[in-house]
Amino acid sequence: MSDHLLWVEARDRTEPKTVQRVYSLFGHPSMTASLYIPQMDAAFLLTPSGEKIGLDMKRGDWLAGYGNSEHLYADVGIDWTGDCIFAVARSAGVYDLGWHGYKSDPFLSYNFAKAVIHAGPEGSSWSAEALPLDLIPEQAPYELKTGDRIQIKVEYLGQPVKASWTASYWTWDEHGDSRVKRGIAGEDGKFSVDLIQGGLWFLDAAYSLPQSGSWTATHSLAQFFKSGDVLKYNSLRYKTTLSVWVR
Repeated sequence: MSDHLLWVEARDRTEPKTVQRVYSLFGHPSMTASLYIPQMDAAFLLTPSGEKIGLDMKRGDWLAGYGNSEHLYADVGIDWTGDCIFAVARSAGVYDLGWHGYKSDPFLSYNFAKAVIHAGPEGSSWSAEALPLDLIPEQAPYELKTGDRIQIKVEYLGQPVKASWTASYWTWDEHGDSRVKRGIAGEDGKFSVDLIQGGLWFLDAAYSLPQSGSWTATHSLAQFFKSGDVLKYNSLRYKTTLSVWVR
């Protein structure tokens, strides 16, 4: 399985009629040498009225704070008053823990990421109906301060689900740091996280469905498969990451 994280970054507060540079990254945030550009399906902006605008992302190879790191970016005109959502979708693919020495249980992975951009003065909905698995904050994510507790609702196709969740600060090793928070959302799809320090946080949720099938690879992945290969899977796995800046 790929343990890499798909996430997006954007300035979370801006003004209407401005241009905002947005970023899409993939890898381990705490290990900049791990970053690379995976096969992507889509990048888009959801306006305050719900309009979906496709974005043409460009390839970058250097980024402040990360150095020589591959990433995608776009300069986006924020032409509305209210809250926009920047989101990306990675191309689907089969992954298997058996590739890394664990018990084999292949799944078809769907991976998404989003961030909220506030162009005041008033906020609006922070849901992204275009994403099958959505993390919806119950307070304005651009007003979070150190020590705040954020509450999130996880929905799959508009319905609350008991998804597994993770909350991590960007410099933590998301797989080995004891400070990383993990849990299962409640019956109402909700979970909460104490934001103990300022900076960039990643809140992600994963939800699996027991549906088997076969997938024809649309791209290659290291030594695991090449384009055109047919791989079987036992389940579907959806994962979405919400990026928030804490002041």
